[in-house]
Amino acid sequence: MSKLLAEQAESDASAETRAIYTELRRLCGVPMVPLIYRHLATIPGALEWTWSLLGPILRSGELQDEAWAMSRALQIEPVVKLPAEALRILGISAADLDELQKLLSAYNRSNPVNLLGLRCLALLAREDPQAKPERPLPADLNDSWQPPEPVRDLLPMLALDNIQGDARVLMHLLNDRGNLSSRSPIWPSLYRHFAARPPLLALSAMVVPPAFDAIDAAAHAVREDAGQRAESLVALINIACDIPSPSGDHQVAIMRAINLFTERLPELIAIGALLERSFPQPPPR
Repeated sequence: MSKLLAEQAESDASAETRAIYTELRRLCGVPMVPLIYRHLATIPGALEWTWSLLGPILRSGELQDEAWAMSRALQIEPVVKLPAEALRILGISAADLDELQKLLSAYNRSNPVNLLGLRCLALLAREDPQAKPERPLPADLNDSWQPPEPVRDLLPMLALDNIQGDARVLMHLLNDRGNLSSRSPIWPSLYRHFAARPPLLALSAMVVPPAFDAIDAAAHAVREDAGQRAESLVALINIACDIPSPSGDHQVAIMRAINLFTERLPELIAIGALLERSFPQPPPR
């Protein structure tokens, strides 16, 4: 079984890390800090280096606008579409579905931004440090962009040790497709929220596995789209102003994280879109 990724909780973070976390939440209009950034914060210098590069194009909205356009272009249709009447008979309340939709709204905002930012970082990492191309200064970027109204009051995200029994079995089904010999080191934060309301986890386990083939096809399309958009976005990043990148083992750890998440995030983006389209809109009352 793969060792799960280390992550830096905000409650135990330095003042600098907490400030970056706060800006990430504000600029994406979400109440949570993505796992990739919680993980980078455990690698000395990684979060600060990442923020020096991505912070300006997040503040200008260039990254978010491209990421959300990419998300809107995603094509995936539910294999199982759950009717409101069936959910009511199963005892799924309007409040349950409201919690689900808030979670999906938050993660469907955040994950595309995370993927596109990481694809930009991967491109920058491959550039020759002795031949850095000229970049526009952050002042040349849009300074009037405003983030969307934030999604608020999500269900709590359970600690992994607190997810046991049937809920843990369903987590593995969703996360690892039931393959006990190949378990991912990433346990998506979205599923950890679902575990706080077990019926939501159970419903997801009914909707997602039958659509694994469709999810894989959609994830491939997202991966290709993100690569093309990153090629354009990377020209807006002023690498002359970045702080020195970590070296040695720390650099290796950063690239390992970038590669791991750029491989996994397209699947999670497809799953988020699938779940959003599998449940009734508006929720039953």
